[in-house]
Amino acid sequence: RAGLCLALFRLAAAAPPAPLTIDTRKFGQTFDGIGGLSAGATSRQLFDYVEPQRSEILDYLFKPNFGASLQILKVEIGGDSQAGCGTETSHMREPDDLDYSRGYEWWLLTEAKKRNPEIRIYGLPWAFPAWIGGPERSNDPFKHPELQASYILKWVQGARSTYGVEVDYLGVWNERACYGNYVKTLRKMLDGSDFRNVTIVAADGGSWICDQMAGDPDYIAAVGVVGFHYPPDCADYSNCHKLGFGLSGKRGGKPIWASEESSSFDDANGAACWARVIMSHWVLQNFTSSIIWALVGSWS
Repeated sequence: RAGLCLALFRLAAAAPPAPLTIDTRKFGQTFDGIGGLSAGATSRQLFDYVEPQRSEILDYLFKPNFGASLQILKVEIGGDSQAGCGTETSHMREPDDLDYSRGYEWWLLTEAKKRNPEIRIYGLPWAFPAWIGGPERSNDPFKHPELQASYILKWVQGARSTYGVEVDYLGVWNERACYGNYVKTLRKMLDGSDFRNVTIVAADGGSWICDQMAGDPDYIAAVGVVGFHYPPDCADYSNCHKLGFGLSGKRGGKPIWASEESSSFDDANGAACWARVIMSHWVLQNFTSSIIWALVGSWS
């Protein structure tokens, strides 16, 4: 029996390779790449690392064809509030207070762009300063969508004007509520301020966002990517497919991302786990991006 198996193996190895036919008339979604997420103060201590170790870590993260070669960098838009492992500072603590020197995410964005000018930038707020709630200082940032949208617009403008960084994607509010009125207001404000190329991701949470968008064509039009956190491949996402996101989307349609997830450990086993998850997402659900949290474990 062993001899027969060996003979069959030799025959298979000697056989000419089968032709691979690529039908260019049929296209699926474009794979948008892998990314890392700096949020919740998880990158805070990286800023204080000594050289050359700090630059070596940044090279491993962002340098193309070297190390992780990340294609997307997602960062928290700070709101001066506890956001996981610490607090990230706001660029606009009051309506008359605008300071683009606060925090370290600006530094991280520029370092990533130095190493890969093509890396795409994704900003997402975890919290908002109190003035977003209007004169009454409401805890609901969606109560005054114009204030909320203008606050986010100022962050995008600061990235461009102060640091020369173009923002590619914007989320709504990390793992919290999402409202169509705000998303449509933000889309209108971005378009009117020379930021038409910025794509809105909704809602950095679960697939409920597709149920919320259903029946509102303007809401659907304003959202360019549906982003899930820690999505299982066994779930039913037909509510999103019906809106043109994911598997039912035609060529040039809108993608679904795993906009935040995590491997098991920050080591070779964790890397292998993430690779399996990326492939599983793509094959089973056609998710076109996976963004890992945390970008680097440098918090106390």
